[in-house]
Amino acid sequence: MNSHKRLFATLLIILCGFGFAQAQHFDDYFVDKTLRISYLHIGNKDVEQMQIDHFTLVNHWNGTRSQLVEPYHYGDLLIEVLDQASQKLIFSRSYSCLFTEYRTTERGETEIAQMEECVNMPMPKQPVRVRLTSYNRKREATVLKDTVLDPANLPVQMAKKEYAVMNLHKGNSPDNAIDILFIPDGYAKSDAKTLKYDMKRFAKYVMNCTPYKEYRKHVNIRAIMGYSEQSGITQPQNDFYVKTLLNCTYNALDLDRYLMCPGVWNLHEVADDAPYDAIIIICNSEKYGGGGIYNFYCTVYNHGQYPDYVVVHEMGHLIGGLADEYYTSEVSVQDFYPAGIEPTEPNLTTLVDFDSKWADKIQKGTPIPTPPVTKNHPDYDRVGVYEGGGYVAKGVYRPTMHCTMNSIRYNDFCPVCREALEKVIQYYSK
Repeated sequence: MNSHKRLFATLLIILCGFGFAQAQHFDDYFVDKTLRISYLHIGNKDVEQMQIDHFTLVNHWNGTRSQLVEPYHYGDLLIEVLDQASQKLIFSRSYSCLFTEYRTTERGETEIAQMEECVNMPMPKQPVRVRLTSYNRKREATVLKDTVLDPANLPVQMAKKEYAVMNLHKGNSPDNAIDILFIPDGYAKSDAKTLKYDMKRFAKYVMNCTPYKEYRKHVNIRAIMGYSEQSGITQPQNDFYVKTLLNCTYNALDLDRYLMCPGVWNLHEVADDAPYDAIIIICNSEKYGGGGIYNFYCTVYNHGQYPDYVVVHEMGHLIGGLADEYYTSEVSVQDFYPAGIEPTEPNLTTLVDFDSKWADKIQKGTPIPTPPVTKNHPDYDRVGVYEGGGYVAKGVYRPTMHCTMNSIRYNDFCPVCREALEKVIQYYSK
C-alpha cells in the first residue's frame, strides 16, 4: 500500500470511529425523549433576564443524534448542556429570537419587553448543567441562566396529542432528515379545503426550490391540521382583530409587514403532534407579510403574488441563519450590524474577518470590494463582495448582485446562501 492509500485508509478509520462514537454519545447521556424549556425573556437594550416558566416532556427526540454539539453559532442565544458529573459538553444549540431584534429598536431603548421563548434538548439520563447565554449585536456574552437539572426531580408536563397530521413529503426517518412542519393559522373550519390545498402548494414551493429538491431524500414535510375560531390574521394597523389557533399578527416591532407569532409556548404545544426541526406558520391572509428567525420559526402569508418567494426567503433565515441582503426597505431595527464586528450570518461581511466567509469562492482578480454591474453585464452572476446589505447601504457587503435573500426572486439562492442551506440539511441528515 502506497503512502497516499495508507493515509486515506487511516483517515477513513478515524472518521468511521468518530461517527460511531458520536452515535453512542446520545445513548450514553440521553433517553429518546425531548425536554422543552419554556421561559420568559425580559428586558430592553441595556438589561435582560430569563425566567423559566415550565418544562414539557415529549415522547421522542427527533433531532440529529450524531452531531449533538452544533457546529454553527449563527444565533444570538446558545444553550449548552454539560454532564454534571464530568462537566463534559454533551449538547448545544444556537438560536435567535424576536427579543434580540426588539432590543435594537427605538422602543427597545427604554421600554421593558416580556416575550415567550423556548428551546428543545434531549431528555438527560442523569443530572446535567444547563447554561443559557445571550449575545448582543457586538457578540458580547451574558449568561442568563446556569442551573442544574435533575431528571429524577424535574417537574414536567406531558405533551398532548390534539391534531391530525398531514404527510406532504417523505424523505427519510426523523433522525436522518430535516423535519419541516407547516402549521396553519387563521383557517376556520369553513376554510378546510383551502387549508389542505395550501399545505400541498407550499410543500411544492419548498421542494421545487434549490437546494431542497436536490436533497429531497433528506427532507420531510408535514402539516398540522389545526383550525382557528375565526378566519384571517390580525392586522392592528387596519383595526382588524381575530381569534386564531396561534394568534399571529402583523405589525410586529411596529413594522406593518412583519408577521409574527407572540404565543411561542402555544406554538410549540401545537407542534408537538409531529416531528419538527423547523416550524413554518402559513397564515391565511391576502396581505403581504412574513418573518423568519434562525432556529425559532418563520411565517408567510398564503394569498397574493409572491408567497413562493416569501416562504423560501424566510426559511433562509430560519434554517440557514441567512441575513437579509437588501438595504432599501423599511425596517424597525437599528445598528443591527455594528461597525468593526463581523456578522455571524454566513452571507454578510464587514470585511473584518472575510476569510471566514466566502473568500474561497472569489475568482482570482476579482476586486474587493467588487463594483456593482447591471443585469446584462457578463459578470452579473459573479461571486464578489458587493456593498449594501443587512439594511444599510454602506459598510456591509453581500456575495452577489442577485439572490433570494436580496430581492423578490424565487429559487435564486446564490452559491454562498445555497451552501449554507446545504450544510444545515446535511447536519440533520447524519
